[in-house]
Amino acid sequence: MLIVRRPWLELDIPVTPPFPAYLPYGSVGERRAELRCGLMPRELLGRILDHFRAALPNEAAAFVLWNENERSFSIHYPQIDDATPSRVTYRSPILAPDQHLICDIHSHAHGAAFFSATDDADDAHSTKIALVLGRLGQPEGPAIASRLCAGGMFLPLPRSPFSGDDDAA
Repeated sequence: MLIVRRPWLELDIPVTPPFPAYLPYGSVGERRAELRCGLMPRELLGRILDHFRAALPNEAAAFVLWNENERSFSIHYPQIDDATPSRVTYRSPILAPDQHLICDIHSHAHGAAFFSATDDADDAHSTKIALVLGRLGQPEGPAIASRLCAGGMFLPLPRSPFSGDDDAA
């Protein structure tokens, strides 16, 4: 089992298929993923989408942070080192002791929403929710790719991490 505990996350997932064995202390338990901080407010996604659309035709980035003491969410727009219609390089924020990086979001501007090999390398050693937003500025609305990164694994999200959404992003 991979067991991850953060002030904002409780995660228990199997990393191997079950096998018959004597377990002297009982079963390993059920898989679960719980956002201790709660779902991110939907209005934050709206503000991030507005920021990303303003950056078109280039890609853009944002982070959702959670303040553990205040139990509040905020958006951090990172320093952008380079942005083009097909690439964005940016820096992670330096966090205060009571802040936690919950979600790393970047856009693919007018392109499709997917995780690239660069994204995989960047996310491999992080514990966070990762989102890629694509097809910005198109009539059918944005496309969203999402995953939970933990322990070098990329896990599908069973639902949207934003309040007011029922479907997985």
